[in-house]
Amino acid sequence: MSLTTFLLVGLGGACGALCRHKALTFLKPKAAGPFPWSTLLVNLVSCTIAGAALAGCLAMGQMAYTALTMGFLGGFSTLSTMNCEAVDLAGEGRRGMAAAYVAATYALTLGAAGAGFAGVSALL
Repeated sequence: MSLTTFLLVGLGGACGALCRHKALTFLKPKAAGPFPWSTLLVNLVSCTIAGAALAGCLAMGQMAYTALTMGFLGGFSTLSTMNCEAVDLAGEGRRGMAAAYVAATYALTLGAAGAGFAGVSALL
């Protein structure tokens, strides 16, 4: 890995993590109930952008694609938080909600990535 790639991925990751923190801080108070809507929304946005970036990677160049996906989206998306929230829900006796959260996250984020890919592919 070149120094430039190393720095771009690191800077992108830092920016993504800060954006995730800001988004979750803004969204969590607005989410009603125990379901982690804010994390689901952040992951939906992240996967939509990732799908769009995949479709546009040739147009944007490998360096920009790497900085965006491995850097920014790596810091912005939050799979580990999603899993911890699912474990917490199950531990609180909300096993059905935990299972629904995991299933919804994987189904919706896969769809979001596909939609992002299809949207950019249609434009190119």
